[in-house]
Amino acid sequence: MSKRRHAQLHLPPLEPEVALAVVNVLEQAIQAIWRAHGEGMAEILFRRQLAQEQRRAQEFVDVGDPIAPDDTDF
Repeated sequence: MSKRRHAQLHLPPLEPEVALAVVNVLEQAIQAIWRAHGEGMAEILFRRQLAQEQRRAQEFVDVGDPIAPDDTDF
């Protein structure tokens, strides 16, 4: 298990009404962050997705045979 630091939010047991209020506050915070930084965050997400697609494309090996099986071992 990794010992890397990560953000956590520890909450006590909540009544459903209080839990819903917390969710509403968090949703408003998320909306405010997207309004303030949405363009930059969208660019980062786009670049991450593009990099992931490029990695997937590199995994494909075209052997040049149009009727070759997809599960050829190399």
